[in-house]
Amino acid sequence: MRIAATLMVISALLLLSTIQPAMSIKVLDYYDFQLRGDLPTHIAVESQERVWLSLPSRMEVVLFMPKTGEMMAIRLPGLPSKILYYEGVVIVALSNTKSVAVIDSKTLDVKTFELKADVVDMYPTKKGVWLALPSVSQVVLFSPFEMKVLSELNLNVAMGEGVIAESDAGLWVIDASYRSLLLIDTASGSVKTYEVKNQTYLVTPAKDGGVWAVTVEGYLIHVTRDLKLVEKVALPTGTVVAPPLLSTDYGSVVYFCRPRSSAGEVFNGEIDEIRLALASPWHPTKGPNNTFWFIDITRNAIGVVTISRSPEIKTAWVEKLSDKDFRVFAEVEDREGDLRYITAVVEYYTNGKLIINSTFEMSPAQDNRYVGNENIKIMDGVARVKVVASDAVGNVVYFRAGNITITNGAITSIELKNVEEQGVGVQIYILISELLLLIPVVLAVFYVLKRRKKHHKRK
Repeated sequence: MRIAATLMVISALLLLSTIQPAMSIKVLDYYDFQLRGDLPTHIAVESQERVWLSLPSRMEVVLFMPKTGEMMAIRLPGLPSKILYYEGVVIVALSNTKSVAVIDSKTLDVKTFELKADVVDMYPTKKGVWLALPSVSQVVLFSPFEMKVLSELNLNVAMGEGVIAESDAGLWVIDASYRSLLLIDTASGSVKTYEVKNQTYLVTPAKDGGVWAVTVEGYLIHVTRDLKLVEKVALPTGTVVAPPLLSTDYGSVVYFCRPRSSAGEVFNGEIDEIRLALASPWHPTKGPNNTFWFIDITRNAIGVVTISRSPEIKTAWVEKLSDKDFRVFAEVEDREGDLRYITAVVEYYTNGKLIINSTFEMSPAQDNRYVGNENIKIMDGVARVKVVASDAVGNVVYFRAGNITITNGAITSIELKNVEEQGVGVQIYILISELLLLIPVVLAVFYVLKRRKKHHKRK
């Protein structure tokens, strides 16, 4: 039996190692590509099935299908650098040609448009794409469908990627000194200036119309549309953010760091960060369904991470319907809207011992409310009711809704709990279930070892 006990302990340790704390950011996939030593420099995501890569060594962009590994190359009249997918076309900045290439993503036809200088940065908006031309101190709004410049702004824009971004308040630009943020009213052309008092090198829109910026001293700062500093978050020591800085629709900021091989999300002043093993993330970009894609130069692959915070169960409670029936309510919110299930778990105890578990799915009612009905399963004892919420990437939380006292087969009272807890309790419950499943395997191994020992003694 010592062998069986040892195997059980080892199995438990192995399963415990698989339990991870709830995180907002998770690695979703890696896709290897075969380019015979050539390394793409930039990436643009059309969909989860179609990804575009810049390949300067061949003067090409490559359409890559991650799930099949299929590739298709498009020749260009210049060296491609930054690349952007925008409403059915791919816009490519061509180095040393003072032009951009526009590729129809369906027909793969290529057109070029000449500008006053090389394009260093691009940012998409509803009206067109902003192009930064630092060498001539301009930012222009370009229409890839009309193939023309819609407007020009004379600004001392910084040299680099991730130095321009548009929010509801207007266009934000890092000044050439790297010490000022410029806010431009795109209708009137008026410019306001916020002095950072330290060098800054990346910007991305904030949900309130303001901007997030990264400073060289390792802070993420939030400046509002009325030029007030409202938040300053210290990034982990040694963090050098790879351009560009990215934002979500929910008001959070996503960053990638090459030196520390990490990716993180900043939300409400808190940082969730994961290490990407030995990956070196280059030129990340936003994709569909809360995904962020990057080039991993250490393994000739494309990495994908997903952003999803745990659902929040605002409240849950139990109501009596009849002597034998009850109803469970819950109010559940999820920032990303990727809820997978809402389930009620009922544990029945008699004389303090767990007798049976019962689960049932809860259905959407109005607003964020979910509801489910159940009938009692024992004659006497207590039924402890929890509500469990899980999302598409496996974040789990549960809420202790209440305890039901059962006497002579009837519900006699309900005690409400109203306590939310992290999903680790659910994970441990699953762990115990998995250990129970392992018992037959352990017993079989023990049986075989015992037979071998007896056979050895007979010799």
